[in-house]
Amino acid sequence: MDMHLSLATWLLAFTPIAVLILGILMLKWEAAKVGAVTWLIATVIALLFFGADGRLLALANSKGLSLALYVILIIWGAVFLYNIAEQAGAIKVISNKMVGISDDSMIQCLLFAWCFAPVLQGLAGFGIPVAVVAPIMVMMGFEPLIAVAACLIGHSWSISFGSMGSSYNSIQLVTGIPGEIIGPWMAVIFSIAIFATGFGVAHIYGGWAAVKKALGPVFTTGVAMSFSLWFMNICDMAQLSTLIAGMCGCLVMILWAFAKKRRPAHEIASVQVETETTMGFHTACSPYYALIMISVILQIKPVKAALANFNWGLTYPRAQTTLGYVIEGVEKYSKIQWFSHPAPILFVSALIGIIIYLWRAKADKGMIKAAVENTVKKCIPMSVGIMTMVMMALVMSDFGMTNLIAQGVAAALGGLYPLAAPFIGVLGSFITGSNTNSNIMFGILQMETAMLIGKSSVLMAAVQSVGGSLGVSMAPSTIMIGSANVGLSGQENTVMGKTIKYCLINAALVGLFVFILDLLVPI
Repeated sequence: MDMHLSLATWLLAFTPIAVLILGILMLKWEAAKVGAVTWLIATVIALLFFGADGRLLALANSKGLSLALYVILIIWGAVFLYNIAEQAGAIKVISNKMVGISDDSMIQCLLFAWCFAPVLQGLAGFGIPVAVVAPIMVMMGFEPLIAVAACLIGHSWSISFGSMGSSYNSIQLVTGIPGEIIGPWMAVIFSIAIFATGFGVAHIYGGWAAVKKALGPVFTTGVAMSFSLWFMNICDMAQLSTLIAGMCGCLVMILWAFAKKRRPAHEIASVQVETETTMGFHTACSPYYALIMISVILQIKPVKAALANFNWGLTYPRAQTTLGYVIEGVEKYSKIQWFSHPAPILFVSALIGIIIYLWRAKADKGMIKAAVENTVKKCIPMSVGIMTMVMMALVMSDFGMTNLIAQGVAAALGGLYPLAAPFIGVLGSFITGSNTNSNIMFGILQMETAMLIGKSSVLMAAVQSVGGSLGVSMAPSTIMIGSANVGLSGQENTVMGKTIKYCLINAALVGLFVFILDLLVPI
């Protein structure tokens, strides 16, 4: 029989998560180390108390590695593509183009922190938007604290669908909810987050007076970004939705900027990002044009149908623990499509970028080696952390530990659970610094809790990822990246104090929206 719910058994099931929180927040362990320790603890608890044996543990960990591989391939591809563009000088060219658009500092703040940073999130993510945009804003005259806080809050709506959808893929993989179902609902919920983060950036910039002044720009730009995010999802191109939504936001905000008096040329030049390249703007964007074109071509029905059978995935049998907890079988778990998975699209786009940068921009051939080295340096520890955390999550799920935690949460909160659901996602990202890891840790918990209390599992899984996205704005690891790049090293607590209230307010607004949505719309 299944483990009976009691305070003792609930605390036992929760132990790996408690150790994860302790390890990251208090002991300051790296993700790879804390992931390995918590995986080992979850394994021991499963063996001693939850009816595991060697065969079932092997199956659970194999599923964990399969799921991790799907996500890790996306991360390596996204980071490599960004590093190629960065080493070639393309990111500086794109940034320079953005700098000279407006002389209205509020429009500049919204444009860079709320629209342009999400474009970079769509391309790479993993702290890169804050690391790139915040220093540019400081050079433009913004105070370092305002620059980094605005970037952290402003781009926090864009993370789930960013990095070619790595977090979006993780939530659908761990919950088993197809992307074409969960994606559009995530986009609907993100509409609240988009407007909330826009007004949050305005408030960070200049208080309530700036919020009042920003009503027009935030409303029109928010509508454009919300619609494009949703539209890309219903067109089954979720992996591009952050990029396209951010670009649409930049376009609308630029139209607002053109309504203002443009800054004199000599003033624009004084704040440009330093670069020695003669690369043109469209040359700089060429691998991203390729990324969009390839993704669109692969969504054409005859092309999609022709490539559908080229895939890989392991099949797992139905099993049962010695306590009677049933582990459902699954065919081709975490299936990887050879041609339409984001990773090959990213690597092909990077190859196209390399060819064009070498041919048109006469880039240094050494950029390839530098890009590879930087990618390996950044991605190896991240990959180890993801693998161990995913294995921990699958061990907890397969042996009923997550289900037991969900039973306790359901009993405590009941019908009010949707109000709290975003904060679970926020907590996961605060602990791990990653929307992807938050989804892996808590995605199954959210779904199982929803089913226990009779709420929509689709909505609760969707709001998990939305909350995880918002939570990155107050994650210590992300704050450290932003602070270090604007000269605020050692003042991370000040930055967190600036962002935490906006993050929690945004999560509360999302929770209220989902609570009402769940009551009104049968899903």
